[in-house]
Amino acid sequence: MSQNLVIANKDNLVVYVFGGIDLTLATDIQVAFGAESYSLINDPLIVIVTSSAELSLNLSATAEVGKVFSTVTYFDGASVLGTDITSRELGNSDQIVVAIGTQLIIEDGSVVANANSFVTDDEYKAYAKLKGYSVPATQPDREADLANAYDFLNFTYEQQLQGSRVTPQTQTGIMPRNYVYAYGALVANNTIPQDFKNAQMLASFSIADGVDTNAVKDSADLAGFSVGQGAYSETYQSGSSNPTLAQMPAVSKVLKPYTNAGLNGGGLYRESMGFLG
Repeated sequence: MSQNLVIANKDNLVVYVFGGIDLTLATDIQVAFGAESYSLINDPLIVIVTSSAELSLNLSATAEVGKVFSTVTYFDGASVLGTDITSRELGNSDQIVVAIGTQLIIEDGSVVANANSFVTDDEYKAYAKLKGYSVPATQPDREADLANAYDFLNFTYEQQLQGSRVTPQTQTGIMPRNYVYAYGALVANNTIPQDFKNAQMLASFSIADGVDTNAVKDSADLAGFSVGQGAYSETYQSGSSNPTLAQMPAVSKVLKPYTNAGLNGGGLYRESMGFLG
């Protein structure tokens, strides 16, 4: 594949280049793209044979979003069921990037069904530009990082936060919450404080840089730690090795005012320094 970007209402054709097959001999070429189906016979303006080795797909009107695998099936006079010439199963096809729509469902404090982010892609790009961070070039990649960061906040900080979810049965994220105080005031239970958006974006930057939030704890056993002059250090039990887990202390610092430690004026502890595990 030499081109794999789809832009709505633009002539950004997805182009496949094949070897060892003559596309001009095809009696039909069928394409499965996500939930959509096209064919050379029925959709000649979408499935286009441009040469014996090159196939173009005009997917500018697709309703799919994000990254999508396509399956191209070739038919000729000797074919009954067709030949799979490019698909995820064959491992010779990249995902096609559809640069329209969004995969994010934004939690705005009203307990939005199936929410997977506090932050929009536009907010993320603007924050990255302001702070000088590099983010992925395509929207689907950025949104995947944001969704993973949303999950990271949920499974890492739930037990440290004050209060409780407004609707625990249906709510997907750690906010909104009841009975949370920060900076000396009650946090409204129908809003998402900017600190939580910032925390998600900071976590997303780390994920974009290669942090694995699904890392499994190695073999290190903490014996003690100390904090002094802004530096954090740990000692480990004999025979243990340093952990390889993700550390996001910046995220913990942003969220500390909303935690039980922040409410009670407690000091730093290992979990509040951003360690997983």
